[in-house]
Amino acid sequence: MISFITPTRHPEPTNIRRIAGMLPRGSEFIVVSVPGGAAHARNVGAAAASGEVFVFVDDDVHLECQWNWDEWLTWDWQFAIASLYWPAPEVNVFMMRLESTMLSVLQCVFRYKLFMSGFAAVRREAFEAVGGYRDAVTFEEHSITMDFYNHHFRGARLPVRVNMLRRWQGWKRINNATSRGKSHPPPKDGEVVVRQL
Repeated sequence: MISFITPTRHPEPTNIRRIAGMLPRGSEFIVVSVPGGAAHARNVGAAAASGEVFVFVDDDVHLECQWNWDEWLTWDWQFAIASLYWPAPEVNVFMMRLESTMLSVLQCVFRYKLFMSGFAAVRREAFEAVGGYRDAVTFEEHSITMDFYNHHFRGARLPVRVNMLRRWQGWKRINNATSRGKSHPPPKDGEVVVRQL
């Protein structure tokens, strides 16, 4: 079972249906709207997941992919990222292109597989080994990536293209999506919705 986890502050039904329509049939889709920042919401979603692989998908991306998990799961990796992250036409401005290009350089030249939540997959045992996302840091994606590397986990790039539909906030020092400095309450009824696709 593959569990797709989407944190969102505003689970707008049309957008949730759009995301569900991109995902492979037979998978689990978990939408988390608990307050406390993205890292906290992703951890809450992982706790509710029944799959052996967690895939974190943001609510502001469009995925292009021919899903082939039967093959991908035979590859030697504990965590995986998309092959390309690129801005959609409506946000295709210079800074987004620059940041996307820098990310590709990190991945392809320096072989640093930053666990970008636009699309990021991890096997359950690896996620649990590092304790999930750290919710007391600003750059939780870099932090969990370093945790994976410190545990000598292997990363891979899967043939998935991520088109960003909003401008990135993650590189900024002030990041409204971060869990740092926020309370991390347990989910209330309706803040974690699990469905089978």
